[in-house]
Amino acid sequence: MDTQAPLTAECALPGLAGGLALVRRFTRLTLRAWANSAVADDAQLLVTELVTNALRHGRGRPVLRLVVTGGQIRIEVFDDDPALPVRRPADADGGWGLALVERLSSAWGTRRHGRGKVVWCALPATSAELAG
Repeated sequence: MDTQAPLTAECALPGLAGGLALVRRFTRLTLRAWANSAVADDAQLLVTELVTNALRHGRGRPVLRLVVTGGQIRIEVFDDDPALPVRRPADADGGWGLALVERLSSAWGTRRHGRGKVVWCALPATSAELAG
């Protein structure tokens, strides 16, 4: 049984300009302190996809939350739009984001949160080798 408290960090996006660069850097620095660099690289790609979707299709200013617990990394992106994401067929104009999230993560999903939603994914427990 894992009795270690979860590690949690949040980053609120200041707005569209520079938001993706900010969350990528935040993810890289936070997870390299908590987990191995290979996990941080995968997580950075997943964060980019989830935050891009929140900026493109959501409302308000998205918030990114990273949680490491029980040997698993959970990535959560909150926004103020209650409409849940719909996976669309991938083509030259897009639609690859959720397919990529599905492929790289062990699980992903959505749930209502306050007046909006959270879209989350988890990295496989076998990849989340906590540092220290």
